[in-house]
Amino acid sequence: MSKDVFKKYYIEEKDKLNKKLTEFNKQLVIEDNKLLKENLEYFSNLNSDGKLVRGCLVNLGYYLLKDNREYSNDLALAYEVFQTAILVHDDIIDRDTLRRGKDTIHYANYKSYSRYSKDLDEVTNLSNSIALCMGDYGLYSANKIISSAYAKDKNLARVLNCFNDTVLNTIRGELLDVILPFYSKNTKLDNNTLTESIMNIYRLKTAHYTIIGPLSVGLILAGASDKKINELAKFALKIGIAFQIQDDILGIYSDQIGKVIGSDIKEFKQTILYAYIENTEYKDELLKYYGKNKLDARTIEKVRELFEISGALNYSTDMMNKYYDEAKEILDNISWITKDKKEILEGFVDYLKERNK
Repeated sequence: MSKDVFKKYYIEEKDKLNKKLTEFNKQLVIEDNKLLKENLEYFSNLNSDGKLVRGCLVNLGYYLLKDNREYSNDLALAYEVFQTAILVHDDIIDRDTLRRGKDTIHYANYKSYSRYSKDLDEVTNLSNSIALCMGDYGLYSANKIISSAYAKDKNLARVLNCFNDTVLNTIRGELLDVILPFYSKNTKLDNNTLTESIMNIYRLKTAHYTIIGPLSVGLILAGASDKKINELAKFALKIGIAFQIQDDILGIYSDQIGKVIGSDIKEFKQTILYAYIENTEYKDELLKYYGKNKLDARTIEKVRELFEISGALNYSTDMMNKYYDEAKEILDNISWITKDKKEILEGFVDYLKERNK
């Protein structure tokens, strides 16, 4: 089965990448100043125990053209550090307290500094400010890893350009993701505008950051032509959209997502699930629970029930499967990828379809 082929590849690459991350994290916390060291340790702790799928995709992008699976490891490492940095910022925006089963950086600081002051607004501002700095630190650390490791590589400029485009697209998507819930809650958005904005978030944020970016930077490091990069990007875009729809479904229905259960409900997150229910008789009932700060088991269960009986869950699941199927069709028509490596990509699609967190 293709899925088993991908899992074998993934396990091998993840093991190598974990070793690289461990080395990087140790070097990261070599610091005499106690206050600085404490937060570098927070970042180092968060920068471990991830799935490392994106880093493995960097190596897979490189491997599609080159058989040396070691050369792209530093680029894969940089991508994982970038991901951690983005998550630090994301957790501030979402006001989440849990990430990868651990305290988020802003929350760890909040718990630490609230022991010294009763002014909780001051402590919140301090904690968020520290976490912003740490997220920035991670972003520039990722750039430094790339520029140092590949200083003599003829493809360095193209790699950095693609990497930074990925960061910029991710931020553009995040901006939409931040602004859209406010507009949706406080103004009258027609359903077409809402759906179009949600799909833009899926393309800019998830597809570029999770699939297109890592595969593309790996391909560029291997010296791929623009034509090959664009062909694979069409495949990756379909997967990225499917992945985000699936993530939105899991954000409501899974209890194993590694962050606060029901946080999408609290954040009034705009998803295809929500867009579907906008024009149904269930919208008013949903708004009694969706976007409310009070999160309890009853609220979560009620939202789950409404998405299900309205047809939003089935609609979103069908759309997800459609995009995954279209990705496979595109892959079948890419002639320059050898059969054995195409099987890894096919297995990746199947692996994603079956995830539950």
